[in-house]
Amino acid sequence: MSALGSAISGLQASQQWLDVISNNVSNSQTVAYKAQVVSFSDLISQDLSSASGDDSSAGLGGTNAVQVGLGVTVGSIAYDISQGSIESTGKATDIAISGAGYLTVNQDNSTVYTRAGNLTFDSNGDLVTASGGLVQGWSLQESVNPAAPGPMTVIANTLNTDNDSAIGNIVIPSNMQLAPEATTDNTDPASKTDGVVLAGNLDSYTPENSAVATSGLTPTGADADFTTVSNANQTILTTLTTSANATTTFSAYDSLGTEHTYTVYWVQTANTANGAQASWDYYVFDSTGGVSPSLAAGAAAKAAGTTVPGGFVMAGGDGTGSVNAGITSTWTKAVTFNPDGSLATNGNDGAGVAIAENPTISIAETNGSVTPFTFSMNLGTPNNPGSAAVPASYGQSDGLTGTYGSGTTTNGVYSPKDTIYTKFSSGYSSGVLESLAFNASGQIEGTFSNGQTVAVAQLALTNFSNDEGLVSDGDNNYSASANSGSSRIGTAGTAGFGTIQGGALEESNVSLSTELTNMILAQNMYESNTKVITTQANLFTNLIDAVPAQ
Repeated sequence: MSALGSAISGLQASQQWLDVISNNVSNSQTVAYKAQVVSFSDLISQDLSSASGDDSSAGLGGTNAVQVGLGVTVGSIAYDISQGSIESTGKATDIAISGAGYLTVNQDNSTVYTRAGNLTFDSNGDLVTASGGLVQGWSLQESVNPAAPGPMTVIANTLNTDNDSAIGNIVIPSNMQLAPEATTDNTDPASKTDGVVLAGNLDSYTPENSAVATSGLTPTGADADFTTVSNANQTILTTLTTSANATTTFSAYDSLGTEHTYTVYWVQTANTANGAQASWDYYVFDSTGGVSPSLAAGAAAKAAGTTVPGGFVMAGGDGTGSVNAGITSTWTKAVTFNPDGSLATNGNDGAGVAIAENPTISIAETNGSVTPFTFSMNLGTPNNPGSAAVPASYGQSDGLTGTYGSGTTTNGVYSPKDTIYTKFSSGYSSGVLESLAFNASGQIEGTFSNGQTVAVAQLALTNFSNDEGLVSDGDNNYSASANSGSSRIGTAGTAGFGTIQGGALEESNVSLSTELTNMILAQNMYESNTKVITTQANLFTNLIDAVPAQ
């Protein structure tokens, strides 16, 4: 009789195995599905005789127990939590987790977890899963101007990812705007992430510009700042703009995000004769809108007390050129270099402002922005060797350099090349959200119409000490159980968490070849158990037939 019970248990176990196989096969294309694996256990055995020890007095040795098994049962159905293949989709809101961790989701007011990264944004700007679950994380602070409701304006650019209790629905409205940021004032030349940073080379072999040097670039008239309309000043202005050894343009933004464009003209005023290092003057004009320097614009700027496109802003060099009314500067001396080409002086004269600080421009604004509008110009980290001796430690070559050799040589004649460019400029105008993308750390980066890319949200990942203890809730979601162990919230790329790949999805880790092989094994297991039942039934029939009729 036990044979029937064992065979029936075999039928039941093989049927459950087929159920799991069928489920795996049907989910072979389900995003991030984790295959289930069946393990079998034998049932308790029936003891026909117990084991006995040896009996030396009777001349008998020990005997083993005689047992008959009573069948099989499914011991466990576990999840294979191994990584599925990652397939690129090109869809911006698709993500794949490469490594450990689960997306944290609010589904029907309960917290569930998933690795299915086929996400979208709903009409409210909520980041949601395919089943409508609200993806959790950290979002930037936003504000709306009550007087002009509409665009959401980002007013902070930090995400408090250290505060686990601060996670909530990730919401990114499509009408989000990035507030403007003013170009900054920074006194530290070693810092290259503030103000306007210029770099490039002023070739130490550049011949002195005799035409400019002869004029001295000293404007005439009572104002002495290119605001007096005179033939002499016009000649000087024309000479400067047409004969400068190098020209560079940069933009700076006030607190309203208004862009101001400035053009700098660089002129060598001392040559390298007798081993002396070249000395350079530099002059700045307001070239907003592409306007060329103009004496009339300079006069208008003087009257308005602010900058006017085309107007003279400030002078370098010997400091004889003053600045317009409402504009102040620490910029009064020439730029010089050490024998090794490193920056020696950056235009500051040390009178109240050390050469070790960046030159600054301060403008009295009249457009309603914060005034004065002050920003720095970082030319590099200088030292001040003086005229008597050069110290053993030169300035750092992290900005402008005065090195020979950037030009070209043709037929033995060297032609120097002076090139100055804007390496970095802080500040920007306001911008509207144009696109979103996920980076490897799980940040959602928003690209705005002003060219800025800002992390506007951060995904919250959760991992568990025992991933296999999670319970499937359907819809690619899992929930914690008594055996899933402790959980921890964190961000992608940190200790214990994988990274995020945007525009991609994790595929199911089901191996169809394995499942089809298991299907054959399960079928054979089922059929073999039916054979046992058939055989046992035949034995019963034979036994009944052998009994004489009464």
